[in-house]
Amino acid sequence: MISKRVSELLCSTAGYPLAREYDIKIPGAVNLASNENPYGPSPAVLRALKRELKLSGLYPDPRATKLKQAIGGYLGVGTDCIAIGNGSDELMDLVCKAFVDQGDRVLIPLPTFAMYELSCVPYGGKPVFYKLPNFEWCTDELARAAKNTKLVFLGRPNNPTGNCLSLDGLRELLKVGAIIVVDEAYVEFAEDSVAKLAAKRKNLIVLRTLSKAFGLAGLRVGYAVGNPETIKILERLRAPFNVNRLAQVAAVAALRDQRYMRRVVARIKNGRAYIRRELAKLGFKVLPSDANFLMVDVSPLEIDAPGLCDFLVKRKIFVRDLSDFRGAGPNYVRITVGTPQQNKRLVGALKKLKGGR
Repeated sequence: MISKRVSELLCSTAGYPLAREYDIKIPGAVNLASNENPYGPSPAVLRALKRELKLSGLYPDPRATKLKQAIGGYLGVGTDCIAIGNGSDELMDLVCKAFVDQGDRVLIPLPTFAMYELSCVPYGGKPVFYKLPNFEWCTDELARAAKNTKLVFLGRPNNPTGNCLSLDGLRELLKVGAIIVVDEAYVEFAEDSVAKLAAKRKNLIVLRTLSKAFGLAGLRVGYAVGNPETIKILERLRAPFNVNRLAQVAAVAALRDQRYMRRVVARIKNGRAYIRRELAKLGFKVLPSDANFLMVDVSPLEIDAPGLCDFLVKRKIFVRDLSDFRGAGPNYVRITVGTPQQNKRLVGALKKLKGGR
């Protein structure tokens, strides 16, 4: 009874690789595996949620008008260029639902976020994987790979590598003619958004979220930015009450307290620099990152990713084993930047690892 498309998906190797902390419950453990914001949302968000709780029995605004206005003010684009989603994951699904036909080729650079593949396959999309040479962006090669594709998914910054295709590189890629979907989940840590450009281009869609820099991962608020014609299509396809009442109120409050967000981003950037510096001293190879995480080659210490993760779990620290990420391999982990105390705890544990060897 299952559709042929879904049957093919279930028979494939496609799947979302959940981090092990969702299966292992250790009291007092430090989670540096999920790219969550360790500081959480603004106090203004918590106050807004408390006020709104009494209205939980009422449906949310189906058009998310106040939230779109807040996002428009934050980005400097019109509300007709914004669609709201239950996390940016839902918007990936809506983009594929709107634009991918059976057999359409969808370019996915590797390694990257697994949801790009999972979003396109149920609609008949055929993933075309392009492995980033040395985990770096090569515009010419990427543009060649994008020819004869309907859609391209592009993390900017990319997860798990943390780096970005340059703005000039993106402009060259747009000339190919495919629909370019730029996932800017971590862009507040990079400060190089192309959201305003998306509002003017027919083949560019930018996806963003309030999960990372704004600390609302548990409430699932994402949004898409595109030209009004594209957004109108996404709005027609989405469910009318897809973003709940509390999430909408929290997101508006978060966007109104950008000072808090900027302070948090500054702390995370400082933590990123600290971890990168200390891990380099220990002999790890750490990739440059514009996000709130670092991709690390652990092989110089004669250990692989599963081995390192096992070592850290015994010390109540979780980092992300990238062995199950397409295109990453068994030697890489991803480390989310935590609070200063969490970062020092991680570095201390890794010093013991090196000392023990």
